Amino acid sequence: MIKKLFGSLSILTLAACSGAGDYEIDVNDKYQIVAINTMEHDFVRRYPDGAMDNVFKVVKDDTEEPIGNIVALDWDETYLIAKSEDTEETGASRLKHRNPQYWLFDLKREKPFGPFDLEAFTEFKEQKGIGLELIPYEKRIKREERRHD
Repeated sequence: MIKKLFGSLSILTLAACSGAGDYEIDVNDKYQIVAINTMEHDFVRRYPDGAMDNVFKVVKDDTEEPIGNIVALDWDETYLIAKSEDTEETGASRLKHRNPQYWLFDLKREKPFGPFDLEAFTEFKEQKGIGLELIPYEKRIKREERRHD
């Protein structure tokens, strides 16, 4: 009886926690890093009405699609740089590290650049004089305030 009660309470507790891993990190007053279910990280534009729009997009067959998961990034007051990778779900497992793409966003001009391969990304950063370096996602966001809405 105790085992059944404990099992039921555990399930209820886990169900109540869905979305508990979701959070937002402000990059500035308009842009945020958004974590969804702790596995997906996106760079979004937040509008005053609360709506969000993915900043980095890829056009496929005349359709804009959001990029893969952001796995590394860094930013300052002027630029945000990011590396994304596709994550495919295959049954119970997730395949990571597929199709790496590199991005740069000019926060002052609100202009995205990319996707780049690593060589083109490195050259573009050098041309713009950007000293930011990609830092693994979890390491970079450790020092940022997270908002759980």
